[in-house]
Amino acid sequence: MYDQSMQAVSRRRSVRGYSNVSGRSRRSTERSQEQVRIIQLAVCLVLFLTIFLGKGIFPQKLSQVRGDILTLISADFDFQEALTNLGESLAGSGTVLSDLGNFCVEVFGAAPQSEERPRPASFTPPRSAEVLDAELKFLSQHADMAGCAAHYADISRFGLELTPETVKPEPSAEEVTEPEEPAAVPVAGTVVAMSDYSGQELPKNYTMDQLSLGELETATPVLGHLHSEYGYRDSPINGKYQFHGGVDIGGEMGDPIAAFAAGTVEYIGEDDSYGLYLQLDHGNGVKSFYAHCSKIVVSKGQTVELGEKVAEVGSTGDSTGPHLHLEMKYNSTHLNPAYYVDFLE
Repeated sequence: MYDQSMQAVSRRRSVRGYSNVSGRSRRSTERSQEQVRIIQLAVCLVLFLTIFLGKGIFPQKLSQVRGDILTLISADFDFQEALTNLGESLAGSGTVLSDLGNFCVEVFGAAPQSEERPRPASFTPPRSAEVLDAELKFLSQHADMAGCAAHYADISRFGLELTPETVKPEPSAEEVTEPEEPAAVPVAGTVVAMSDYSGQELPKNYTMDQLSLGELETATPVLGHLHSEYGYRDSPINGKYQFHGGVDIGGEMGDPIAAFAAGTVEYIGEDDSYGLYLQLDHGNGVKSFYAHCSKIVVSKGQTVELGEKVAEVGSTGDSTGPHLHLEMKYNSTHLNPAYYVDFLE
């Protein structure tokens, strides 16, 4: 009797012990399955974002992404039902890849799209199962941070290439402007800058204002130091205070004098004041005058090109040393050449 009672107690203990072990095993298995499902969900989210980026969403379009996300979370969608369907699917005979793919389509395909985004002409959508399989294999390799960065930065596996056309940001409505047309050049003779001259009254047909020469291409005849300005001065020849109708540019004897602009040799002459001189007609009323030359290398009526040599620097006439006396004219009005040529500092 005692032996039978002890055996019965022993069997009950054994049954309770087995039951406790089985319960712990089942709970451990359930926790393991829950962890697997959480990991699978996380992978699904990562893959969704990766594929989503592969469909043409790039950093410069984050505003569009934000709008899509807001639309997604505000949509009337039963996430609990989707999770339930996932559990039923995982309990079935389908593969994990197909289950996760169906879940992604069910959850993320529910958000309405406001517009169709353009895709590159060379884009070929990858198969979902292939992408999922490749990503799961990569995750199983336990790559470091550098490897993960390089992997997810490579979008070629989605059929895309990162080209300048792909990443070029689209201009906003405020940035889209029509190209500006170049400003029209004032016609020759137009006053483009008025002088604040307040000195002695100017001689007739002389102005201190800057006038436009139109679209005339010009060059500096001699690049040298400015020895004497346009305007009233004490003459270095007779000491009188009188108007100087041009600028004196320093140079060495025999330095070439270039044509201020393309034109025609209007006349050549020589006198005691200007020495050896010539004048070029550039058309539209614009003319240039060169004096104190040591030599003239062109003839009257000859056509010259912009910058072509027309004479050489000298000191003929009333001169204290080799230099070029340059005058500019528009029709009968004398201009200040300093507006139109350069000098050495």
